[in-house]
Amino acid sequence: MRKAKNLLDMTTSMLKEGHPELKASLEGLSPVYARIIFSRRMELGFSQQELSGKAHTGLKTISRAEGGFDNLSTETYDKIFHALDLDVQDIAQAMIQLKNSKDELSVTTV
Repeated sequence: MRKAKNLLDMTTSMLKEGHPELKASLEGLSPVYARIIFSRRMELGFSQQELSGKAHTGLKTISRAEGGFDNLSTETYDKIFHALDLDVQDIAQAMIQLKNSKDELSVTTV
């Protein structure tokens, strides 16, 4: 699935271009994605089980995604982001917000 890789590449590329100060922190994005996924899931009121069904993944995969595990594929993240109705700009904005504030991502901001 080529689209999934493009989603993550585009997000990273947009952030590097628009926010060079983030360049060093773009390594190991799994913990950042975990916070975005959890916050959006809470905002939408989905259980992990419901999200796994919408994303066509296993429940364990959602748990791992929210736990910040690094070994998830770009295809898996794409499925989860799609199920959460998040596009590249939404993800980039959430990442910028996380960088600008040291607080947890608000569930109402994604």
